[in-house]
Parts: sequence; structure tokens; C-alpha cells
Amino acid sequence: MQYLSLKWLSVISAFLVFAALEAAAIYLTGGYFEYPLDDTYIHLAIAESIWSGGYGVNLQDYSAASSSPLYPFLLVPVFSLEFQRYMPLLWNMVGLGLSAWLWAELLLIAGYGLGRLRRYGVALAVLGPAAVLMPSNAVIGMEHTLHAAASLAIILGLVRLLRGTPSWGLLYAGILFAPLFRFEGVALSLLAALVVLSSGEKRRGLMALVLALVPILLFCGFLVSLGLEPLPSSVQAKIAGAIRGEVPLVLRVIATYLVNVGEPGGMLLMLYLVVLLGMGMFSKRLRQDPLIKLWFVLIGATGAHLLVGHIGWLNRYEHYILSVITIGILVLLPVVMPGKETGRIGIRALVVVLVPLAVYAKSNIGVLPLSPRAIFLQQRQMSEFAKEYMKAPVAVNDLGWVSWGNPNYVLDLFGLGSTEALKYRTTKSAPGWGGPLAKRHGVRFAMVYDSWMHEAIGEDWVRIGDLVLDGDRGFVGDGKVGFYATSPEYVPQILDALHEWVPTLQPQTHFEYEKGFE
Repeated sequence: MQYLSLKWLSVISAFLVFAALEAAAIYLTGGYFEYPLDDTYIHLAIAESIWSGGYGVNLQDYSAASSSPLYPFLLVPVFSLEFQRYMPLLWNMVGLGLSAWLWAELLLIAGYGLGRLRRYGVALAVLGPAAVLMPSNAVIGMEHTLHAAASLAIILGLVRLLRGTPSWGLLYAGILFAPLFRFEGVALSLLAALVVLSSGEKRRGLMALVLALVPILLFCGFLVSLGLEPLPSSVQAKIAGAIRGEVPLVLRVIATYLVNVGEPGGMLLMLYLVVLLGMGMFSKRLRQDPLIKLWFVLIGATGAHLLVGHIGWLNRYEHYILSVITIGILVLLPVVMPGKETGRIGIRALVVVLVPLAVYAKSNIGVLPLSPRAIFLQQRQMSEFAKEYMKAPVAVNDLGWVSWGNPNYVLDLFGLGSTEALKYRTTKSAPGWGGPLAKRHGVRFAMVYDSWMHEAIGEDWVRIGDLVLDGDRGFVGDGKVGFYATSPEYVPQILDALHEWVPTLQPQTHFEYEKGFE
């Protein structure tokens, strides 16, 4: 019974924090439910396209704007678009419950539910989910919560295997789904498969390798069959993000690592990596224990993420690996330290959980609840202008609300929904490269962050004005969105639409016309 209560403590605490964050966000947004990132609507737009027989953000052509092979398929609008909007919330509640449950299960298998360690186990069960960003990522509404759950399933499956009580179904499920939710999951799944092979389970190890690799390879083949690159545009954009232009892969990896460890989350992962290295170097007990294989998995997966993964963007990219390395350290602590020193084990375990709580406090409390308000005021209103007033092809740099439920073509100048735009943006292209792209796709107007896309602005584009977000902008890319006609001939149409739309703007936003267009 005490085991069950520890699990429920973890789940209940996770949902209480989740509910508090959602309540704060809804209050700040004036009673309207919204996600903190526009990216959630990219998945919804792709799911809408899948339901209509396509794949991408436009029915007119194929694109791979999502980094998750599986997640868009879970969001297809079976009932209605309005119900579909809440499907990311529902799936993330499932992922949150699973993650918190698996977290507590790992605490129990490590011994934090027994004897004098139990009081520390209660604190770890209550604080742990929030510390490793479970509730905050569930609020975001993307695939990261489910990816973290699959990753924790791998860790629990490995611990049980190395302790002599394997749960093959759990381990296989984690190995299969971690890469299908996020490409970063490949490293952890492959390392887990190698552990199975090294444990003398050759057939099961080969099965684990098949589960880790074949579904991802099939997905890459599916993209190629559509005439796309084998990697999604979103993955390519992240690979190209650290250095612009044509540079060797090694330099990109080095640059990615340096960028990552310059972020608070990257510093935290690096600190915990050093802690793990210290455990392996100075603990003979750990080196002689079967869990040393788990140690190698933790080192390899964390190192791989720092080298080729990403950190940040509302702390979602590191959520899974932070969950894995944190619970991994907690599992290994009782092995490293003598059993009689339960107090010292418990204190150290609490520190391991309290550090990320402190590192992410400002983001989770000060930024996350404000971000849905910013999306509501900026991206949703841009979407209304595009769909209800202009009703014409549009260019943007932030896919999501504008593309979801939009029957007209949406040109993504950032490149997630357009490999052509991605190549222009990430290479040293001549200024104005967005102009020819817009003409090719019949785009009549553009809504972009000038701070992001000034080099993409076409030579003959006419600047009409800015949608301005008053007050705190949360996590949106810029507080101002520039509105452009892609040709002088489209200026009258845009002005007519703006004169109808601007009076409907929500409080805390306003539109600033360029001189001569008031």
C-alpha cells in the first residue's frame, strides 16, 4: 500500500502543478484556453492535412514541418477542428500521468519507498515531476511529454532487466516509441538495445534494435517517397541553426555543443554528466554492479543530446534527457553510497531534484503562464486576418495558427514547411530571396518578424505596418509583426482588409500603419 501511495503522490503532484499553470495561463488570457507556443498548431495543421489525404501544412504540396514522426497522426481531426484543438492537451495529460507514474516506480525500485529513505522518497515523488519539467511541458501541448514517458519506460525496463526481473513489454514499448515521438530518442533506444544484447539476450537484443531503427527508417523512406528529404525540415533547421552556411558536420556538432552548454539547461545537463562521471570513477561498488550498464547508457544519451540535440525553446527539447539523467542519478545513489548512510543518500537525492527546480523557476513561473496570452493576442489574431479577411495565400515565418484550418497556401519563410525556403535562409543567399518564392506560390501578403526575416523581404514588397503586442510578449519571437503586400497591386486589397480587421483587435494589441496608409 505504501508503494501505491508513493505513485499516486507523484501523479497527483504533477497534475496539481499542471492545473495551477493552466489556471494561471487561462486567467492571464482573459478566460481563453491557449497553448504557450504556436508550434503546437503546426502538428494540428499536419494532422488536418493527413486526414484529408496529404502530408504537410498545405494540401497543395508535401512538407515535413514536424520533428515527430508519430505525433501528428495522433491528432487527426476525427470529430471537428474545434475538438482537434484540445487533442494535444488530452494527449499531454496522458503523457504526464504516465511520466509521473514511471518516475515513482523508479524511485521505488531504487529503494526510496522503504525504511528511513521513504520520507525522502515522498519528497522526491512530490517535487520530482515539476523539477524535470513534466507539468510545464504538458502545458505546451507538444510531443515532448509522451517522448519523456517513453524514455522513462526505457530506464525502468533497463533497471528491471539489470536487477534480474525484466519487463520486456515495457522495455520494448519505450524503445519503439521514444524515436517515433522524437528523433533524439534514437540514441537512448539504441543504447538500451545494446544493453539487452550485452546481457546475453541475443534474440531480444536484435528485436530491440529492429524496434529502435526500422520504424524510423520506414518514416524516412516515406518522406523520400513524397519527394522530400529523408529528415524532416524541422530537424534540418535545427542542424543548420548553430552555424549558417555550408560548413563541415564536425564544426556544426562543436557549435551545437557550445550553444547548448551556454544555456542554463545545458549547464545543468553538463553538471549532472560530471556527477555521473564522478560516480563511475570513484565508486568501485558501482563498477561491480550490473547497473554500471545503466551508467553507460546515461552517459551516452546525455552526451549525444549535448552534441547533436538542442536546449531551450521553453525548455522542451531537454525535458526527456533531464528526466532520464535525474532519475538515473537517483537510482544509482544507493548503489554508490553504503546502505547505512540513508540520511546522506536522501539529502543528496533532494539536492539533485532541487537544483533543476531552481534553474527553471523563472521560466516556469515568469514566462510560461504569460506565453498563451501572447499567442492568443498575436498569432491567433494574425490567423483571423489571414483566414477571415484576406482569404488569400500568405507568407509567414512562424507556422501554426495561420496554417491550421487555412484552405489557402501558407508559405513558411523560416523553412519548416518549405525545404526551398530553408535552403535560402540557412545559406548565404542574396537579400530579397523571399520575393521570387512568394511570386511562385501566388502569395499576396506577408506577416513576418522583421527582426528574423529582414533578408527575406522581397524588393518590391510594400510595408503596410505592424501588429504590435503591448506589454509582456511571453515567449513569442517578437512583439511586432510586419505586414507587407508582396506587390504594389495587392496594397488596396490589404488596406481594405486591415480597415475591417483593426477595429476588432483585442485590448493590449494595436496596429501601427506606415505613413500614407492610415
